[in-house]
Amino acid sequence: MTSRERILTAIRHREPDKVPWDLGGMRSTGMMAMAYARLRKALGLPREEIKVYDVGQQLAWIDEDVRRILGIDVIALDTEKVLADHLYGWKPYRLPDGTPALIPARYEIREEPDGSRILYDKDGKAIGKMPASGFYFDGIIHELEDISSVEEIDKWIPGTFEREELEALKESARDLYENTDYAIMGSFGGNILEQGQGLRGWENFMADLAGNRELAEKLIEKMVEAHLKNLKLYLETVGDYIQIIQMGDDLGTQNGPMLSPKLYRELISPAHKAIYDYVHKNSDVYVFLHSCGGIYELMPYLIEEGVDIINPVQTSARGMEPERLKKEFGDRLTFWGGGCDTQSVLPYGKPEEIKRHVKERIEIFSRDGGFVFTQVHNIQANVPVENIMALFESVMTAR
Repeated sequence: MTSRERILTAIRHREPDKVPWDLGGMRSTGMMAMAYARLRKALGLPREEIKVYDVGQQLAWIDEDVRRILGIDVIALDTEKVLADHLYGWKPYRLPDGTPALIPARYEIREEPDGSRILYDKDGKAIGKMPASGFYFDGIIHELEDISSVEEIDKWIPGTFEREELEALKESARDLYENTDYAIMGSFGGNILEQGQGLRGWENFMADLAGNRELAEKLIEKMVEAHLKNLKLYLETVGDYIQIIQMGDDLGTQNGPMLSPKLYRELISPAHKAIYDYVHKNSDVYVFLHSCGGIYELMPYLIEEGVDIINPVQTSARGMEPERLKKEFGDRLTFWGGGCDTQSVLPYGKPEEIKRHVKERIEIFSRDGGFVFTQVHNIQANVPVENIMALFESVMTAR
């Protein structure tokens, strides 16, 4: 099987020739750049200029030589990476540990006297801050934080794809489709809960959902309208080339859903359904939803909405036991993740413990298809390289 065939076979709930594997197919299945630099050295590969395509999370683009050595089956059609390659270019940067790297040239990073770093967008607006001892940029701007009326939401103008961006996406998608055999995952987003939290601030939007229904409903309506407009443009541009479209909305915490199932059902679920229905009605592309945390109680709703694939399968959260998930939802959802606990096992376990853990997860999730291996979330900056190698070796052995 080709990589593309392998992934599609698994999504269709049939067992492929071997376990499909994703590393870096989207922004929660990859590696932080500091860890990636150590991986390249451990693999005996030359030092390349590492492309930090997700500046906020400090994620490295997985290079072709690494993909080939490991046998990765998926590649991202990541909008930021495509725009940097085709439109804006890259600029020099140093990782927090001093390793040289590149970031998209439309961003600027300035170091403050206290050692913290501030991230600025192409318009010179400060959008993120990394503490002196930190590894990530935390968002520091909430565009609609101070609004108090639906009239103010009416005045908000969401962003939309520009013609040059769509042309670059189409060129890149066509190239990947025609000249590689990877399964191609388009990064779209379509967030509702997360975007509302980002626009209003986490506390404000959660308070809106609980106590200001009119404001919350108006903002959700406006977000859905914007997503559908962009989704139409996106699918018309790349829908013939991608096999999977990545949506995102973190709905869970370590202890269960962020919202009550009732509130989710009333306010968020209809918005998700409108977006996911559009994909199914206008393409043959599978809907991939990234949602962290304990979302067991919400999974029946996600299936009704049209979610085909769930990620990251945070098995350390309440209700997310692998056997339970596979038994109850394995015939209707593809589990894209859950392959190695990135909270405790991968960073703190011994290599032999990691190998046993990964073998057990593959045995549970891969029965009858419906499984793509990846660790639960991004491999963090301080994970020992011997643990990363143990993870990869165990997957390659199981395949």
